[in-house]
Amino acid sequence: MPAYVLIDEKIPLVYNVETGEITKGFGDILFVDVNPIMEELNKLEKLVQAYEDSLDPRKPPLNSFPNRDYIYAMSGIFKPFFFGFWIALGLLSLLAIIIGVKYF
Repeated sequence: MPAYVLIDEKIPLVYNVETGEITKGFGDILFVDVNPIMEELNKLEKLVQAYEDSLDPRKPPLNSFPNRDYIYAMSGIFKPFFFGFWIALGLLSLLAIIIGVKYF
C-alpha cells in the first residue's frame, strides 16, 4: 500500500512517497500504514502456533535445536522417574533417621 502525505487540506493535494508524484487528494480518506501492525500480528501468530505445538508431544519447541522432535514425549517419560527417585530417596532418608533415633 503506497504511503501518502497530505500537502494542503483546502486544495486536496497529496504527495505519493514511493513514486514522488503530487496528485489530487482523496478528500477525508485517511491512509494508515498497516505494515507494523501486520509484523506484530505475524509474531503473535508464530507464538500462538508454538503454544499449540507445545500441546502435541511430537512437535519440537519454538527456539530449539534441529531434530528435537518428540522432546516433550521423552520428558514426559523421564520426569516421573526423576521425581520418583528423589522422593524415594527422601523417604528412605527419613526412614533411616527414624530407625536410627529409635535404636540409639
